[in-house]
Amino acid sequence: MRDRSLMRTLLLMALAVGMVACTADIRGGSLGGPVFGQSNGGTPGVGGASNSSALGPQPGAHLHKLTAAEVANSLHDLLGEDVPVAAVEPDTESDGFASVGASAVSISPAGVGQYEATFGAALDVALKDATRAASVVACVPTAVGDSACLTRSLDSFGRRAFRRPLDAAERARYLGVAQAIEQETNSPLIGLRYALSGILQSPNFLYRAELGQPSAADAGRLKYTGFEMASRLAAELWTSLPDEALLDAAQSGTLDTEAGVRQAATRLLASNKARGALATFVDDLYGIERLYRSIKDPALFPAWSDSLRESMHEELTRRMLDAVFDAPSDFLAQYDTRVTFVNDELATFYGLPTIGSTAFRRVELPVGSARAGLLGAGALLAAYALPQRSSPTARGKFVAQTLLCRTVPSPPPGVDTTLATPTADPNATLRERLELHRANAACAACHAMMDPIGLGLEQFDGIGQFRETDHGKPIDVSGQVDGVVFANAAELGSVLRRNAEAGKCFVRKLYTHAQGRTPVEADAPVLDALAARFAATSNHADQLLIELSSSEAFRFVEPTFTKAP
Repeated sequence: MRDRSLMRTLLLMALAVGMVACTADIRGGSLGGPVFGQSNGGTPGVGGASNSSALGPQPGAHLHKLTAAEVANSLHDLLGEDVPVAAVEPDTESDGFASVGASAVSISPAGVGQYEATFGAALDVALKDATRAASVVACVPTAVGDSACLTRSLDSFGRRAFRRPLDAAERARYLGVAQAIEQETNSPLIGLRYALSGILQSPNFLYRAELGQPSAADAGRLKYTGFEMASRLAAELWTSLPDEALLDAAQSGTLDTEAGVRQAATRLLASNKARGALATFVDDLYGIERLYRSIKDPALFPAWSDSLRESMHEELTRRMLDAVFDAPSDFLAQYDTRVTFVNDELATFYGLPTIGSTAFRRVELPVGSARAGLLGAGALLAAYALPQRSSPTARGKFVAQTLLCRTVPSPPPGVDTTLATPTADPNATLRERLELHRANAACAACHAMMDPIGLGLEQFDGIGQFRETDHGKPIDVSGQVDGVVFANAAELGSVLRRNAEAGKCFVRKLYTHAQGRTPVEADAPVLDALAARFAATSNHADQLLIELSSSEAFRFVEPTFTKAP
């Protein structure tokens, strides 16, 4: 009897959870697969397209699988900051961003098990007793059969988790799960726990549906619904789900207008949650995962340690938060500013005075410091280097692709990339070895895009420590970008700051991250308009976030095809 009851409970759970391994890219056409709940009059579904494309996600309706950061932040917002959040299925990165990869992937069978375990552990803490549960749900049932209380809790929790109200069928489904399990266990709290677990394992939580509806006022263009806009804004500016105020704005129609979206975006940016979202964007933008994958030869770099790596990461994050939120200023000034943040460990590494403290503090580098600017940050110098030496090519490629948005092709098949070219001088500098490497016609074109930039950072070794010689010879750090010469790393930063493509590239990167797809030709007018507004606000990133969020390109499924005035 007990086994049959357990099987019945598991069957109910399976029905509540549904199929979570859904394809996350729709790209138009008919909708197939499991049907999502009604959303503001629409009927979202799961597309039958393949999981990936050489072109990546294209403009159009999408399902976005939540990134690992979005899952963690959403659980903390729903269940409390103290709940544990174990690892879930790793993100898939595309075009440098997890948000882009999430628009074209599905959840694997192994990932389903990870989500179930993670959500279960978090719920065990959140609902460990009635007192704790009261901070999570609208009503804590105290007796078996209190369907009114269960319904209140499921409606409020489901509205947050699904980023829209539950429909009648969903409400009945999760209420049935809660009632079946509370009867089985004689515990209404356990029944509620499994119903909430079903909500969290539903595709309606694990995917953000962004399908839009035809707008009669806009010549039938597909426009995101109010609840879809709430979901998009929260994902972009909080890396999480909407709060009650944002859902209320969606319900009232406020998010149907540009002014309403602008007002909401301004409020979201004033929250501390926006700081975490910016940090997530910066980590993807600058490839901080490379820093944590880096292996350094301890014999060559005895100063390298896990704590130094963490300090470097913290420095970079604080620089970005300062420029965007704490002291909003020209974001491109980060390319040559002498302002940074250090603790004593990092100060020692940088050759700055210490104060006997582990706390981070704002400092100003000496005039003429080679470390001035973003490219002097240890996090980037160490990330874009090799285990036993620096890498002008990797550093130059990072600048070309990330700061100037240039495409650097992969090496041709069969080309030796080890710099094993023999030289007459066994103590040849890396610059000299790269010059011989570029003599190979198959290598010359690509290396000409990277090496002249990366060699400007050669005074920093494989962990970003300053040096003046390479194999006993003075290091030449001069170079050029687009014909503009620089004499050292600090001048390189200033040259990049003044480059006409720098501002446009940052806009493109932010747009890519926010839209969850790589821009296409139709996006060109939108990007031009946003770049012009970015420049008009003295390159303030906080203002750019508001402009992007309230733009037609962010509020409509397809980008704007005519250039904005």
